[in-house]
Amino acid sequence: MTTSRKIKNIHTAPQVMMGNIALRQPFPLHGFAQFSPFILLHHFDFDIEPGNNSFDVPPHPHRGFCPVTFMYEGRVSHNDSLGNSSVIGDNEVQWINAARGIIHSETTDKDFVETGGRFQGIQLWINLPADEKMKTPSYMPITKNEIVLIEKDGVQFRLISGKYLDKKGPAPSNVFTAMMRMQLNSKFEIEFAASYNVAIYILEGDIEINNLEKATQHQLVTFENTDGAITLEALSPVKLLLMAGEPIHEPLVTHGPFVMNTQTEILEAMRDYQQGKMGYLY
Repeated sequence: MTTSRKIKNIHTAPQVMMGNIALRQPFPLHGFAQFSPFILLHHFDFDIEPGNNSFDVPPHPHRGFCPVTFMYEGRVSHNDSLGNSSVIGDNEVQWINAARGIIHSETTDKDFVETGGRFQGIQLWINLPADEKMKTPSYMPITKNEIVLIEKDGVQFRLISGKYLDKKGPAPSNVFTAMMRMQLNSKFEIEFAASYNVAIYILEGDIEINNLEKATQHQLVTFENTDGAITLEALSPVKLLLMAGEPIHEPLVTHGPFVMNTQTEILEAMRDYQQGKMGYLY
């Protein structure tokens, strides 16, 4: 009989406002600051009327982590201080390694604005260990053709980073992330090393976990650090993000868009940004 990995917690993400945009934020929360190596998750989901760009994030800096955008529906345009400019769409990913510093902006793709439609995705902040925080920043748009897609018995499993069986995701990270869509009554099983922190965020739908617990839209499910498989069964059509990784056992100090190990490093990041050392984006 297969041993199941024990569930630690299930909670519903509260709604928060980022400017005039309503988001779901399962973490950080009071009493649930982070789930290392994951430090923030924002789920956005709204309809854009034709000709109305309601998602427009102006240039802003990052340092010390990877801000990653997983698009489930819609198209987002990216520009950054490294000179990158690109658009990602449905089932595609924007992987930024901010490292020692990058400035970027995001907005709804102009062609998508003309037609309008559903705009849904996740931005996930993944921490970097101290010895990687001051390396050269990079940007990687990951298209449908580059993502490892596994389709079986009503499940679409898109491996973005890390390893699954004999496959490796295209993103330059050992942290595991995968976008999943499950049809009604479909099942999926996966197992991670006991040392990994493992979480599931449900964008929509209802699932049963390990033939025991039920979870639904906007809920985050975290697991104990134990051996055992995680079995998912879709009780309705489901979209979810599966994430897992070795926790980083280092001090964590954050201030807005900067994630470092000490307060001094935060002050240095603010100074470097103000002095133009992260580049420019107008």
